[in-house]
Amino acid sequence: MEIQKTFELAASPDRVWDAFGDVTLVAACLPGAEIIDALGGDRWKGRFSVKLGPLAAAFEGEVAVARQPQERLGSVSGKGSDRGSGSRASGTLRYRVAAAEPGRSRVEVVCELTLAGALAQFGKAGVIREIANRITAAFARNFEARLAAAAPSAAPPATAQPAAPPALDAGGLLWSILRDRIVAFFRALFGRKARP
Repeated sequence: MEIQKTFELAASPDRVWDAFGDVTLVAACLPGAEIIDALGGDRWKGRFSVKLGPLAAAFEGEVAVARQPQERLGSVSGKGSDRGSGSRASGTLRYRVAAAEPGRSRVEVVCELTLAGALAQFGKAGVIREIANRITAAFARNFEARLAAAAPSAAPPATAQPAAPPALDAGGLLWSILRDRIVAFFRALFGRKARP
């Protein structure tokens, strides 16, 4: 499955590009992601935890990062498995950081994802895309907050760092997707009946 996303950040492209080079920072902004160990050679051991109703999985595996600074292009590829459910995931994420309005950046992302095992039954394209929309929005908010907290300013430095994002609760995401679709259905239904 291929998922394409674009989002903007309130920071210059150079600043965003430099921050994307900090794999631990990026993982801390992505709900459910965690870097366990650096393996050297732009490779890391990581974990991605997800909860979907009664099913919880913690995918552990390796992640490799490649970056092309001149073009501000990068890729992250990895694969992992969850011992408890027997589920497996693999994928490659390619991203590009570009200038948007002055002082802002646009990040273009293309992700190719493969799920197998117990979690694959929840892998319907529409649901996965909606979850990807929400994860992307959460990542952008968390990443922007981290950049803002690290920005030099005339104000005294804050003593508290932004809280680490919680593990990804896909069940909560699915519930909110279902709720949004039900609301949209009733709005459309009653909107049609109200017309003469």
